Amino acid sequence: MSRVLSVANKLLSIRGGIDITDGDGNLAYRGKGQFAAFSPTWRVYRGDNQVGTIRRRIFALVPTWDIAGELGGFMIKRKWFSFTRKYYAVGGPADGATVTGNLWDLKFQVARAGQTLAKARGRLLTMRDRHDVEVFHQPELFVVFAVLVLQMDRRDERSKSLHED
Repeated sequence: MSRVLSVANKLLSIRGGIDITDGDGNLAYRGKGQFAAFSPTWRVYRGDNQVGTIRRRIFALVPTWDIAGELGGFMIKRKWFSFTRKYYAVGGPADGATVTGNLWDLKFQVARAGQTLAKARGRLLTMRDRHDVEVFHQPELFVVFAVLVLQMDRRDERSKSLHED
């Protein structure tokens, strides 16, 4: 049976925050950023319990995030030369899983070994960045980490483009 999660960036959050609610609107997970000069560590919570951390590597040939927590340690890397967003997992329970987005960042899919783990679609005309994610297969926490990496990467790109203008 699938479960629908709704992912939303917090408005006016200095350090950054992303809430993930279930189909009934209850908080399922929360990602919290922290101040850091170059590479902040994001902590992921289920209720009051920390279930993992995500940290972007500063010096890497391709954008890479190190993830540690309940699922063990693994990495999510972004493919560099692609018209759409493409990420892949290295190590951990979802080794070889891919996250593929569309050209406008409104839809993406998480898959592993030919099996779709989750599909997501963005909502248009909302005040904050929002996606509904339908999780079909476990591990759900891997899907949560992948969605948070995607959101953090998009946020970083937007802030870079604002500083370049």
